[in-house]
Amino acid sequence: MKNERYLHIGCGDVILPKPFENLDGRKIDGVDHVVEGLDKLPFDDNTFDLVYSAHTLEHFPRNQVEDVLREWIRITKVDGIVRIAVPDFDQAIKVYKKTGKRIENILGLTIGGQTYDYEYHYCIFDKRSLTELMKKCGLTSIHKWAYQRVVHGDYWDYSQGQVFEIPISLNLEGRKVSDSKSITGINVFQTWKDK
Repeated sequence: MKNERYLHIGCGDVILPKPFENLDGRKIDGVDHVVEGLDKLPFDDNTFDLVYSAHTLEHFPRNQVEDVLREWIRITKVDGIVRIAVPDFDQAIKVYKKTGKRIENILGLTIGGQTYDYEYHYCIFDKRSLTELMKKCGLTSIHKWAYQRVVHGDYWDYSQGQVFEIPISLNLEGRKVSDSKSITGINVFQTWKDK
């Protein structure tokens, strides 16, 4: 772990301790890197051993999610880990059904809180769609991760979120391959106009 570098993308006010470097679009105490967007990050290729982002990828329009994820993978070292948490559409359906189909119980999960500029959701994911996107962008060995078993698990973020006692986060991670063309996946988010 000595000399390892970890990046926490879209940290907000959840500041993780070293070896994490915290990155956000807003100036908040504890944020190490303030950036305009997450699709062009100020780091060299293969910089970080772990790139982690919780409930950030959904804040990008459909035609940008692949580019954003590719950028996160670009700055990850070969064999490094990209760990992602996003709202889980399957779990949103469970909350919706459990609460008598009251849409107000899934608004934050599906469209964001909408209280500041970055807090709007453009995408929602299920395991298949996120897994395929991760493969298309150059990750392999994709699997679920449990917040209880990761180094940052003692710091609450939406990867641990629940609504009416139903976990609402899809938590997947994958390992960066040296040759992204060696694996295939699909981007189901691309609009028909851009295919």
